[in-house]
Amino acid sequence: MIRLSILILAALFLSVPNAWASSAGSFTQDEIRAPDQSPHAELEAQVSDILDRMIAELEPDALVELTPEAAAAFLTEEERDYLSTAFAHFAIDRPARIYVAYDGMYGEQPFWLEEAGFERREDLDFIVDVEDPYEVWQRDEDAGEVRLGIPSFSGELKPYVVFAAPLDGGEAVEITPLVDGTDVQIAREDGAPFLDDNDYFNALPAELDGLPVLRSYESWEFVSRMVGFFRRTDYPSSATPDHIIQTWQGDPREEITIQWRTRAGTASDPVLWYAIEGDDDSLAYARAETTTLTSRQLVDDPAVDLHRVRMTGLQPGTSYTFGVSADGGENWSESRDFHTGGETGSEPWQFVYLGDPQNGLDQWGDLIRQGDERFPDIRFWMIAGDLIDHGTERDHWDQFFAEASTVFDRSVIVPAIGNHDSHGGHPTLYLEHFALPDNGSEELDPGRTYHLTYQDMLIVVMDSNYDLISPETQADWLDRVLGESDARWKVVIYHHPFYASRPGRDNAPLRETWGPIFDRHNVDIAFQGHDHAYMRTVPMRNHRPAEPGEHGTIYLVAVSGTKMYEQELRDFAAFGATNERTYQLIEMDSAAGTLSYRAINADGEEIDAFALEKE
Repeated sequence: MIRLSILILAALFLSVPNAWASSAGSFTQDEIRAPDQSPHAELEAQVSDILDRMIAELEPDALVELTPEAAAAFLTEEERDYLSTAFAHFAIDRPARIYVAYDGMYGEQPFWLEEAGFERREDLDFIVDVEDPYEVWQRDEDAGEVRLGIPSFSGELKPYVVFAAPLDGGEAVEITPLVDGTDVQIAREDGAPFLDDNDYFNALPAELDGLPVLRSYESWEFVSRMVGFFRRTDYPSSATPDHIIQTWQGDPREEITIQWRTRAGTASDPVLWYAIEGDDDSLAYARAETTTLTSRQLVDDPAVDLHRVRMTGLQPGTSYTFGVSADGGENWSESRDFHTGGETGSEPWQFVYLGDPQNGLDQWGDLIRQGDERFPDIRFWMIAGDLIDHGTERDHWDQFFAEASTVFDRSVIVPAIGNHDSHGGHPTLYLEHFALPDNGSEELDPGRTYHLTYQDMLIVVMDSNYDLISPETQADWLDRVLGESDARWKVVIYHHPFYASRPGRDNAPLRETWGPIFDRHNVDIAFQGHDHAYMRTVPMRNHRPAEPGEHGTIYLVAVSGTKMYEQELRDFAAFGATNERTYQLIEMDSAAGTLSYRAINADGEEIDAFALEKE
């Protein structure tokens, strides 16, 4: 009966201009603030110009199959000279022998090394992070400023590190960094070669041990990327709507946002119908707002349209049915459903917490479909960051949504941002792909931080990328949101863990800044990712296990994708496991004041559980 009503009423609705429900008022590109000025802005602009010239002069197959050798051959003499000196810039206070060391695993060396007079020193090669073979080259320099070239054409190589030794064997060389963000440390075993990564030097050769070393950021590996920049997507868009997902931009009791995708320019009139389940008289329509996402990386699908409808004024605790169309209702998608949040205590409810998807997204899709089939009443899925591996590449997002929309078209996704979602830069594609609440820290883009209340649970979403933004940026906002809420349960979700599943991966700046706020407002659970293993702490307070009768926060780490790390549990761990892809089901009964937690692996087995109760 409802299908017939859709066909009849659609004709009436579509013939009356502006006779539709109010849709999202905030779906424009200019809401995403521009990223902070890059120290390599001039270099990035030059590389961008070269990429534009490649697009104009090369065929799509040649773009996709570009090699480092072909990229070097494509450059003009002027471009070649510029890229040979455009990355590292520093000064030395005396004549010195400069050593450049880079990861030789990928078989690409900086194209300018030999041309600039550097000589290979195989006897000084060393290992980083147990398995990365670093190759060393050297050149003698006079005192003064030194400029060195790009790390690579491929973006596969992390930026090289630079050591300096006095030529006369006298006092140590003083290196003065001249690129914002770089620093100098004394090279030593277990020292960190990058400012934003957990890699470490294994035993260094005596000639390099103890020398000053110029460090930069691992995330700067893409500043000169040309090889591998051009790609094809395995999930191209079409005129048929796909990638249907649900998010919240406001109160889950009375609104929801539906989003879908089509190939750019093919949707003549994107619309949505919705109705209370089983109630034909409630049938309504809404026209979508549309924005176009363009990517010069994708040679086969460079532009897509995202269509979005924000429905408000819905009835709490109610099941609805909906469908979407790209052509004004001539063709509709299969019907799907959503459920608005109920009033506190009106009904038990479930949600899921996931650690990093990131890699092996096909297997990740199988995992979430398994959970959805076993627990069909899940209201929302929280993801603790690193949804994909390369956040600047839209084909990675295409695969994520191809898998995710098989579940998140029927239940809501609540994402937090991870380091891979921005990949060392501005999280533009992440923010463009999700319609999220605009109630976060005023210091950051809307959607990087936000909060929601579902029945008697406050959910606070943080951006833990402290190498890009200071944790203090969010501290006052976090304190205020937690303090103003009278919710029975208070949980926080973010990516980098306070208490990691192995030594050396803790994130002290976050713990020291946000931890006291968690304690002050009695946060119950912190949902985390990043460590690619499973761990649950004992309740923690003031950076120690809570005393009997004292409130403590349980810190969780999990992984849902296929990338796995080793684990070394410490005294604060209540349970840990490795090589387990899991989803965590949390069952809530607001009337009884109970929370029941289960971690379930890809075989459907329960590997961990706990329960909490509050009046």
